[in-house]
Amino acid sequence: MESTNSQSQPVVAASAREEAGDHAARARANQKERRANLCDAYDYIIVGGGSAGCVLANRISARGASVLLIEAGTDQIHQPKIEDPLRWPENTRNSDTFFVRTTTPQPHMAARSLFAGSGKVWGGSGSVNAMIVLRGDIHDYLRWQHLVGHTWSAHALSECYLRTERYVPGDRPGRGKHGPLSVSRYAENYPLTQAYIAGAAELGLAKVDQNAGKHVEGIGVVEAHVTSDNQRSGPAQDYLVPALTRPNLTVLSNTTVTGLELNGCKAEAVKLVLDGAPRTFRAEREIILCAGALESPKLLLLSGIGRSDQLQPFNIPVKHELLRIGENLHDHILVYNVLLKARKTLPPAVSNSVSAIAFSRSSAAHHTPDIEIMCGTLPFFNNTLPSGEGFSLIPLGVRLKSRGFAGLKSADPTQPMLIDPRCLSVQSDVELMVEVLDQTLALANSKALSAFASEVVSPGKLATREDKVRFIAENAGTGFHQVGTCSAGRDAEESVVDPHFRVWGIDNLRVVDASVIPEVPIVNIHAPVLALAELAAEVMGFAPHHDHC
Repeated sequence: MESTNSQSQPVVAASAREEAGDHAARARANQKERRANLCDAYDYIIVGGGSAGCVLANRISARGASVLLIEAGTDQIHQPKIEDPLRWPENTRNSDTFFVRTTTPQPHMAARSLFAGSGKVWGGSGSVNAMIVLRGDIHDYLRWQHLVGHTWSAHALSECYLRTERYVPGDRPGRGKHGPLSVSRYAENYPLTQAYIAGAAELGLAKVDQNAGKHVEGIGVVEAHVTSDNQRSGPAQDYLVPALTRPNLTVLSNTTVTGLELNGCKAEAVKLVLDGAPRTFRAEREIILCAGALESPKLLLLSGIGRSDQLQPFNIPVKHELLRIGENLHDHILVYNVLLKARKTLPPAVSNSVSAIAFSRSSAAHHTPDIEIMCGTLPFFNNTLPSGEGFSLIPLGVRLKSRGFAGLKSADPTQPMLIDPRCLSVQSDVELMVEVLDQTLALANSKALSAFASEVVSPGKLATREDKVRFIAENAGTGFHQVGTCSAGRDAEESVVDPHFRVWGIDNLRVVDASVIPEVPIVNIHAPVLALAELAAEVMGFAPHHDHC
């Protein structure tokens, strides 16, 4: 039996490769034909081919409606830096796959302009991120339900998450079985992983299954959107690509949307630049903005949706006044440069180079965690030590009170937004970040990690609180988890979209991406965004017929 099975594996793999190659050829031919025969109107127009856009393009086109998906980035998802989980940091240094944006100088961050980029390719940030899968803490989803309404119930979001997941280790209660995205854990046996878990135990943190659907407090082995043959599993690869052979789905890449056409209080068309010339496409049913937390609000403002004081400086007529567009911008704050020197050369890193994640509370008085520490197996964005000779802890403050905004710099749609997150403008956030650093250094100096680390190279000795605040100000940055700029809510005075993702006061227009999240969850946001996209498909009537759970 063993020999028969082992001989069958190459045959199965070859068959899968042939099938994938045939699908790719048919997809290219179909999309070439769709591009050569563009229609003036489509049932649905989706602006943004990022994570949410890929989910909705798949779900809507699967039910027969015609869909035009417009993406500012390229279709080049088969690059090694995207496909190879270990090479994901390379994407952030290459503008071919990344929107290279910066914030205004931040007074509480040593007057530095911080990096605020996101993916610019099919799949958006889901094609360039670290692939970490964190389903979310039940308290976050209960909070969203309170802020937005019962449509965003914790139960509904949990069911929607399960539709995204195909849990590679096998059948397990509470895990998705048939979703498009592979989810597994690859660092369980990496030498540092158990040391991290033991070090966290010294700090009072128990080992937990952080994707069991309830609570994340404790330390857990990282799960990632990675296939069994060690390739990225993402929204472009596993939602969009399988749909590209459908005759009712057209994808335009490298295409800049310049605004929306409104007829009174109805969104009717999308304006864009195609092959260097202006073009308009009409939506027979709906326009859905999935351009992200720093692009969706820009398109609304450029289209005359917003406050007069936001639009008049750029001579944009107010067509529909909404008060909160661009407000409520917030994120996690990540501290770079916590670097440990390895006592001896470490084995090559595996998967995405993060082996475990710890969530803890800064105070026993808090009901939920507000600190996240990602446990790396390589130096994180630091070349002081080569791979194998050092590794990093990657701490984040994940429940912060500071709020900023994103506004127009110009009426030119090619210009980036003015981004001011107002980091650490609330004093309690400074105190939280000091505790984040303290707990991170306590883990770095734990007895369990001493078997692998000979010293903490950075930050070195921090003798006073002022030293810690200075180190944070000089080394922290945004966590690439921006949310809130088109927040969902219960009324138009305090939010931009309603519980069904519809822009208040505008017919046939929705926003579905990280911008609608009213409060950032304590976890990395990719899995929650995917769940929200599935929820949007459901409320629009495009949930899959079969059970993905």
